[in-house]
Amino acid sequence: MEHARAHIHERAAVPKHVEILPELPKTAVGKIFKPDLRKLAIRRVYDEILQGAGLAAEVAEVIDDKKRGLVAQIKPTAEVDREAVAKLLGQMALPWEWA
Repeated sequence: MEHARAHIHERAAVPKHVEILPELPKTAVGKIFKPDLRKLAIRRVYDEILQGAGLAAEVAEVIDDKKRGLVAQIKPTAEVDREAVAKLLGQMALPWEWA
């Protein structure tokens, strides 16, 4: 991150998160499969938000719904206040549902 801040002069282009993957997801012809990268990002962001709020829930899976697009499926990891989860995730732009 420090390297990016020092070498990328356009502030909007500096990454907010860097994740090292063993391999990028690819299509059958070898192109980078961006929907899988989006799913990883959704999982990471939603899990960070839930943990930051102290809620015992996590993303079980991110599915591709034909009508709603990418949808995060949330599962409780212990007893959780479902209304608090709904209020917190209701502020997000992407849809979610209980798994």
